[in-house]
Amino acid sequence: MIQKRLESIKAVIFDLGDTLYTLPYSVDDYHMRFLREVCGDDFTVSYSELDRAHDAAEAALDRLIEESATSPDYALTTDEWILFDRILLENLGVKENIDEKSRKYQQLWDRLITSQPNKLRPGAKELLEELGERGFKMGIASNWDQSPHDLLSDSGIRHFFQSLQWTLVKGYAKPSPYMLIMNAYELGVNPLRCTFVGNKENLDVEAARKAGMLPIWLNNSAGSSSELREDTLIISELRELLNYLPLRV
Repeated sequence: MIQKRLESIKAVIFDLGDTLYTLPYSVDDYHMRFLREVCGDDFTVSYSELDRAHDAAEAALDRLIEESATSPDYALTTDEWILFDRILLENLGVKENIDEKSRKYQQLWDRLITSQPNKLRPGAKELLEELGERGFKMGIASNWDQSPHDLLSDSGIRHFFQSLQWTLVKGYAKPSPYMLIMNAYELGVNPLRCTFVGNKENLDVEAARKAGMLPIWLNNSAGSSSELREDTLIISELRELLNYLPLRV
C-alpha cells in the first residue's frame, strides 16, 4: 500500500527547522548561559525546571497569538518575545528587576540568532537538485512567524520551491492540515499525490495524515536504516528519500 503511494507522488513538501535546516547550537544550553548572564553566575536551575518554565511561557504566547492574530501571516513583535521571556523568568523564580532582565534576555537571543542563523542540513541542496531533475514540485510548510524567503535565498535554494507556507497561528499551524492543503493548491497537485517531510511526529506526521498526504518522518534516532510503518515512511537521513521516490515523475 505505502509503496504504491510512494510511486504516485508528484510533489514533496518540507518542514524547515530540524528538517532542511539545523541550529548550530543547543537551545537549552544557551538558555542556561543567558540565565547566568542576566541573573548572575550563582543563579542555577535544572533542565527540567527550565522545560516547565518554557512550557508555561509558550502556552501564554499561544494564548496571545490566538487573541491577537487576524490572519495566518501574523508575526510576533519584539515586545511579545520580551513578554515570553518575562513569563519564563517569573516561572524560574526571578522577581527583582524583571522588566530589565527580560529585555536583556531577549537582546541576547536576538544577537545569537543573528550571528548563528539556521544552517542548511548537509546534503539538502543536492537532494533538492535531484528531486527537481526528477520532475517533482516542491513546497515549504513551517511553524514560523515570518517568511522564510530570505533564509532560503541566502542558502541558494529558494528557486526549488513553488509554494511557501508559514504560520504560528493555532488553527493554521501544524498539526492543522491548513498549510499543506494550501501547498497542494499552489502546486496544483492533489494532496493524495503529495508527501510531507518533517521531524516531529506529533506535528508534521499528524498534519500530513490530516491533509491526506503521505507522511515521511525524519527521525534522527531511527538508526541507520529506513522503515515503512503503516502509512508512514521513517528515515534517518534526507538522502534516503531518493531510494523511495520515482526516478522520473
